[in-house]
Amino acid sequence: MMQEIPESKIKTSSVPKSPQIKPAAPSLLRQLKRLDIYQKLDENYRVQTSLGAILSLVGWVVIAILVLAEINNYLTPSFKEHMVVDTSLGQQLRININITFHALTCVEAHLDAMDVAGDNQLNIEHEMIKQRLTHDGKPIGKAGIEIIGEKELQAHPPLAPDYCGDCYGAETDTEKCCNTCDDLIKAYQRKQWSTDRVIRNSTQCQRDRAELSALVNPDEGCTISGMMKVNKVAGNFHIAHGESVVRDGKHIHQFNPLLAPKFNVSHTIHSISFGHPYPSMPSNPLDNVHRIIKADENTGLFQYFIRVIPTIYTDESNNKIYTNQYTLTDRFRPLIVPPVDIHAPPQHTEAILPGIFFIYELSPFMIEASRMRMPLLHLLTKLCAIIGGVFTVLG
Repeated sequence: MMQEIPESKIKTSSVPKSPQIKPAAPSLLRQLKRLDIYQKLDENYRVQTSLGAILSLVGWVVIAILVLAEINNYLTPSFKEHMVVDTSLGQQLRININITFHALTCVEAHLDAMDVAGDNQLNIEHEMIKQRLTHDGKPIGKAGIEIIGEKELQAHPPLAPDYCGDCYGAETDTEKCCNTCDDLIKAYQRKQWSTDRVIRNSTQCQRDRAELSALVNPDEGCTISGMMKVNKVAGNFHIAHGESVVRDGKHIHQFNPLLAPKFNVSHTIHSISFGHPYPSMPSNPLDNVHRIIKADENTGLFQYFIRVIPTIYTDESNNKIYTNQYTLTDRFRPLIVPPVDIHAPPQHTEAILPGIFFIYELSPFMIEASRMRMPLLHLLTKLCAIIGGVFTVLG
């Protein structure tokens, strides 16, 4: 007979558990797959519709248009301008001139310049090219610095070694001889005397062919072109009637008032500029300006008031061009000829020097103009934004 043993009295022996085997570490490929944010759907769950196809075509067209626009924007540099205070010092101002005088000969057309600093430049010829013109505007001969006539000059024998040219009263203790026309002109300018007669009549000037006014017809015209450099301060340059001299620091024109009405300053300004041009620079206000005095009108004084604005242009390669732009106002003051009748009551007339004056002053501000191209990284960023944005909106 079996006796039942209480469960509480049954002794159980603990069997030691075997250690658990850990799974192998996931491979590198599985780890990379966990980083995939573009999870793919199974083909069984994909649905293609006609509306989706139309939106896809529209998206590609929109992407193509926007991408081409951004590429065109990248290939076309942008142009920007802003103004700053001009702090440049110690620079000179380059002035480029190209003017045609329709009724002045190249002998009468002399260019002078002066500024508020007291500098005077008389008869600027070293950088100016003159071209003689017929009364109907056709060129005569070749352009040059000296005015060469059509006639051949007689050959003069060479000067003797001990030759001493007459200075016609302008000699000094240190310089008693004036062998050339230039020497004679300089001697007269030191004395502040008029050089008109010695230029026309002296033996030196006739020999050196420095002034051949006898060979120039009075009905000719003249084109003056070239450049000059002046101080970067306010001043003026002009072509005016009479001979210019400097006396006691003052710029004076000597002329016969009876000949002033014949000084016809009809002119065409082909171009007046200050400095070198840069790409896409605005045209100058004085380009192709015509001012003609008719036969029934009096000559007078043309004044062009110019405000010069310094400009720095920077291109895509960071190369700089220092130049100038300008604004303009002008006016004409006619010469009032007094009546010939001696019995007529006297009239008060303002003295006017016939000519053409360019009065310029400098602006205290400077224009900084730059041409910039979009960086390549910015272009790539915009292209990615266009592609992603279109698909996101249409999706």
